[in-house]
Amino acid sequence: MNTIQPTVNWVKNRVRQARDDQQQLFEAGLNGLNLVKREGKEIELNSGERLTEFLSCSYLGLECDPRLIQGAMSAVQSFGVQFAAARTRALLPPMRELDEQLNRIFQGHSVTFNSVGSAHLGCLPLLGSGELPSYPLRRGPGWIVDRAAHASMQVLQGILCQFGPVLRCDCSDLEQVEHACSTAVAAGNTPIILTDSIGSMRGLYPVNRLLQLAERFDGYLYADDAHGTSIHGEAGGGYALFAADQRQRARLILLSSLSKAFGATGGAITVHTAADAEMIRRHASTYTFGGPLSMGGVGAAVASGKIHLSPELGQLQADLWRNVAVIDGLLGPVLGNHLVASPIRFVRVGAESDAINLALHLRRQTIAVTTAVFPVVAKGEAILRLAISASHSQTQLEHLASAVGSGFDALGIRQGGRGDEQ
Repeated sequence: MNTIQPTVNWVKNRVRQARDDQQQLFEAGLNGLNLVKREGKEIELNSGERLTEFLSCSYLGLECDPRLIQGAMSAVQSFGVQFAAARTRALLPPMRELDEQLNRIFQGHSVTFNSVGSAHLGCLPLLGSGELPSYPLRRGPGWIVDRAAHASMQVLQGILCQFGPVLRCDCSDLEQVEHACSTAVAAGNTPIILTDSIGSMRGLYPVNRLLQLAERFDGYLYADDAHGTSIHGEAGGGYALFAADQRQRARLILLSSLSKAFGATGGAITVHTAADAEMIRRHASTYTFGGPLSMGGVGAAVASGKIHLSPELGQLQADLWRNVAVIDGLLGPVLGNHLVASPIRFVRVGAESDAINLALHLRRQTIAVTTAVFPVVAKGEAILRLAISASHSQTQLEHLASAVGSGFDALGIRQGGRGDEQ
């Protein structure tokens, strides 16, 4: 665990350390793919290659649903591509309908933003100010940021330092979090734990245990549930809601993505009361000054919201978990996150050059995956990330498993690296 000092230029350090590894990905042609066509999980590049993709985080396949496409078109036809005025001045009917749907789905009071990152930028300073009615602070916040939290939170460390000290720790290690909470309280601050609920490069976080610590130390849990949205819960409320004890929900500040499994665009924050939501609408900088929402995105989200609030969502979730079970059965514990309730699987490789070579082998087998190197993962711990979808076919999953196995054999890479789940 370490304390972030306001003078640290976090972005400069990150860029300088990441530049060489990232350059290798682009030079190898694994990043910066130029798509010209897609049909379900099949993509075509401008080179003429046709690949099965395990890149997209739209885990339920809703982005291609005709109802979402029609919803987007209808909203644009009725109101234009956008209504270029702040939503503090005017709200259009689809925006109001979406807010009402999200209140039901996320079981609170939701406010939408152009992205989850935009929600972080607007809402974390407001939370740190102590002005949100249901989230009072002592002298100020004591931020506890997970080391692997999404970059859209990490990049705000300099801003967070203006409100209170920032401690970084591994939020899957409850002893570290407990110590950080104790440190915050000893300094007269309110601990606010910032973490993903499902890591984009890790497994599940102990959401309920983190909420228990928040309650014990009279603090809050700020959970980015972007990868858990839609895939867990009766109405797709997400993993954090699914895992949280109802009695502690008042200490949970929930961030949800409308751009992944939800199938549309944007992000949302869900807070405890209508007064909290109204404070965000009036005073969160990226809500009042962040530009209008895309009407196509809003129309698609409304159509997706109707699916979420219907029994159909349960079948889509079942299709996803069936495919996750298939890939677990085919590849077994060689996969990171094996048997974990996440749609993300990854192949531990280790050396960056080995990961790139294995990804290129898969590419030759007509498969596209995400090659993750520093700063997304630690140096020397490169992985291939596989995003599993309800839309993948049995044949596509079997082909992936075969290509991974043959790649390890052909390249002489030891299978699995450390191989343990997180």
